[in-house]
Amino acid sequence: MVQDRKARWYTVLKSMKQKQWSQLSVILAVLCVCITAIDKVACSNGTAGKLTAIPIPRNNARSTTRELLAKVVNGQSAQMGQFPWQVSIRAALGRSVTVCGGSLIDAQWILTAAHCANDYNVFQIGLGSIHLNMARLTMSTVSKFVHPEFDPWKLTNDVALIRLPSLVPYSLEIYPIKLPIHLSPTDLYVGRQVTVSGFGRTSDALQSISTILKYERMRIISNAECTTVYGASIIRNSTLCAVGWERSYQNVCQGDSGGPMVMQQDDSSWVQIGIVSFVSSRGCSTGDPSGYIRTVNYLSWIAKTTGLRAFASVVS
Repeated sequence: MVQDRKARWYTVLKSMKQKQWSQLSVILAVLCVCITAIDKVACSNGTAGKLTAIPIPRNNARSTTRELLAKVVNGQSAQMGQFPWQVSIRAALGRSVTVCGGSLIDAQWILTAAHCANDYNVFQIGLGSIHLNMARLTMSTVSKFVHPEFDPWKLTNDVALIRLPSLVPYSLEIYPIKLPIHLSPTDLYVGRQVTVSGFGRTSDALQSISTILKYERMRIISNAECTTVYGASIIRNSTLCAVGWERSYQNVCQGDSGGPMVMQQDDSSWVQIGIVSFVSSRGCSTGDPSGYIRTVNYLSWIAKTTGLRAFASVVS
């Protein structure tokens, strides 16, 4: 039986055209099951799993099958209460478990990336701690809302919401992040300093994610500049791109997907302007920009999905 299956697969693969091979390479990247050493991040204890971000190739560059979760490379360790909105998300489907980031935007709602939720049906949310395995509060839920126009291949509309089973109590360690309430020009943030945080990898060489929350300062670049790297089919008005604030190799990486990109306002409060979505297939510390979903573009959908009036008063 096994030999028959191998023979059938060989016949199919041998007859495939180049375009089909390209499509298969993407599918294999998404459905990796402990094939390469890098996949062991999501395959702890010998269980099959997959990493949660799709690598985006540079323009005219050859894509690889390495999964690059869009962890904070060369980042700093966070202090307790520094990012009270940060949550960890363990998403499960059968024996497959992966780790993503997210943000608390209300006492009962988590904002994250669609690719962190799309293929999973059980979520364990950790809140109130900078230690991945020692959350102050842990909740499990099956209630997810993936954007209906999410494209898993191009990572467009890469946004999702997770509803907690009950209201979380606010504290110095658990508190929601504000979302922007005004539509603004695409390049309004260009040159601004922003902060990203997560439990992802700290370098391309490491096979494990961080157990301590890390953060890094980033600089927003224009979509025009980012398009020269990834192409117009990937970089849209709903995309933000960023590079390291001081050094270009400072970046997000595997395990950071779905986490918040925040910016400090003039009144010293923080607002979430982006959601970690993707990095280059060449690696996390190559100097290529990372991609984020522009939060303000989805306020109407967030308001409609959550029923929260706070996100419904968007003005142009």
